[in-house]
Amino acid sequence: MIAALFPGQGSAGLLAGIALAASMERGRALLERAAEAADLPLTRITAHGGRALERTEVLQPVLVAVALSTFAALREASMAFVAGHSLGEIAAFSAAGCISPDDAVDIAALRGRLMAREAARRPGGLLAILDGSEAAVAAALARGRAAGWMEIAAWNAVDEVILAGDPAALAAAPAAAPSRRLPVAGAWHSAAMQGAVEELRAALRRAPRRPPSVAMVLNRDGLPASGPDEIPDQIAEQLTRPIHWTRTLATLSTAGVTDLVTIGPGKVLRGLARKALGSAVRVHGTEDTDDLRRTQEALAAPRTP
Repeated sequence: MIAALFPGQGSAGLLAGIALAASMERGRALLERAAEAADLPLTRITAHGGRALERTEVLQPVLVAVALSTFAALREASMAFVAGHSLGEIAAFSAAGCISPDDAVDIAALRGRLMAREAARRPGGLLAILDGSEAAVAAALARGRAAGWMEIAAWNAVDEVILAGDPAALAAAPAAAPSRRLPVAGAWHSAAMQGAVEELRAALRRAPRRPPSVAMVLNRDGLPASGPDEIPDQIAEQLTRPIHWTRTLATLSTAGVTDLVTIGPGKVLRGLARKALGSAVRVHGTEDTDDLRRTQEALAAPRTP
């Protein structure tokens, strides 16, 4: 049983993913769509990326275009589940057969614009606490909240909890626990994004939708969606809610998933899956052409006991 995992905005290695997508006809079309949605020449994205890809409103549609292009190259593999981390939920929604890839890219572009707007209105960022114990997280939250506002943005792993906060809180919290700042432009998955929720919800509801062809596990609670009509609301509302990624991986493992395929650039989701599940599940990547080929071969081969 195979599950596809779609990465969020924090994934590195996007240029390799762009090159892979650009090598496929459908990928080039989706990259064109992303460039148009981001109001940027495609050559500026595909040739070198540069500072353009540091902008939330550009990165998000491009990442979804790359992920869905890569996923299309795995069409021979039968997926039982899909899940996406943060932004990746939009790509997963399309991979589940609910919305078209074109609509997914357009919605990702809107999401990026809305988040960039809200980040400018209420500046902040993300801090990874590298000791996920309840005591360490509580200490970091307490110290951050003494200086400003701070809340939990994601449970990524047993030893990694992400906190969102304003600049003062982000400066104060590291004194309480081992941590590192994440290179993002805003306080994602926190109340700072509240102003974006309704506009994103409306766009998701407007997109023509079909029933899912595979089960989709949601960030909201790490459990499969109970029905397709709830998914747009949950994707919109996760802008202000924490990501339950550890629970997502546990759900997939309990369901009997034997292979996890991380779709698109970066090794973040691969690392989180291996950390959470060890050798119980095979974890594959699709970062570039060679990585994709190895994954295609592995999924075609029988699993040895």
